[in-house]
Amino acid sequence: MKKKKLAICDTDKEYLTMLQAYLLKKNPAGFEAVVFDSVRQAMISSKEERFEILLVGERTYDTDVINIDAQKTFILQEDGLTDIAGYSTIPKYQSMERLISQVLDAFALDEECMSVVTRGKAPAKLISFYSPDRHKAQSITALTAAQILSDMGHEVLYISMQPFSGFEELLGVKYETDMTDFMYFVLQHSDKLLYKLEGIKRTIHGVDYLPPALDYMDLFHIEEEDWIRCLDSLLCSGNYTDIVVDLTESCKGFNYFLEKSKAIYFLSARDTFSKAMYAQFKQLMEIKELGTVLEKSICFDLMTGWEDSACNLGQLSVSPLGAHMKGILEQNAR
Repeated sequence: MKKKKLAICDTDKEYLTMLQAYLLKKNPAGFEAVVFDSVRQAMISSKEERFEILLVGERTYDTDVINIDAQKTFILQEDGLTDIAGYSTIPKYQSMERLISQVLDAFALDEECMSVVTRGKAPAKLISFYSPDRHKAQSITALTAAQILSDMGHEVLYISMQPFSGFEELLGVKYETDMTDFMYFVLQHSDKLLYKLEGIKRTIHGVDYLPPALDYMDLFHIEEEDWIRCLDSLLCSGNYTDIVVDLTESCKGFNYFLEKSKAIYFLSARDTFSKAMYAQFKQLMEIKELGTVLEKSICFDLMTGWEDSACNLGQLSVSPLGAHMKGILEQNAR
């Protein structure tokens, strides 16, 4: 299968070098980056093999751009003084990550732009973290595990189903869209999943993650069959080796997530109430004939003072908690 081409045409050779290096390192949605410092070069190359996406510097643009064969063309806007009509514009001077996210999000939303489904790669391994007693350390241990896997060279996606993740406050960020936007888009355009994913995802310590839902009620409105379709699409997208889920019952596909998981990590119950909740969970799995879920369950203990390791979410894997969780993951590697 031919690789999809993302072409950049700009006379600013330093900018071209930086953007090409970023694209080679990140390989977003499986695109192959090709660069040109003149419109003529890009035009000749596109006749041999069409570009899926073309980025043209505002000051590099000339009327021959219309002769470049590309599904979607964007003008990299510099000062906005050039009057270029008929093309989408993207601010040129911003972070490379944000620029490519905006480009791929716009590409995904364009109904005229076709997609190529990634095939030939093994499905991602699903790893779930879940606590019937809603232990507050569930999220931090899940994210720590995701970072450890990333440090080991895995391609990891982290998904939080928590009603209140607190990520915006903890990370000092503001999300324009969240995972519910991603869900609804993928249900309509599963063939463009990777483009939308690249447009919405954020990254922390090498781990990609979907911005958690702002309103947890949005998750309740997604039906079980839709969760199933979306999870299967993600697992088979070919972009990740591991998907780590911080799971809660807010997902109507809760049982399916448990069934598809290769491993399910539970924080050990210590007090009477927590033990009673775990007992009820086990009883429910048996009633629903989901005994395989219990077979994949791994209970683990937390280290004393784990809260002190949770101060910097970007460095969890190299904290004392990270060392503790690494030992647990290695001990239970399957």
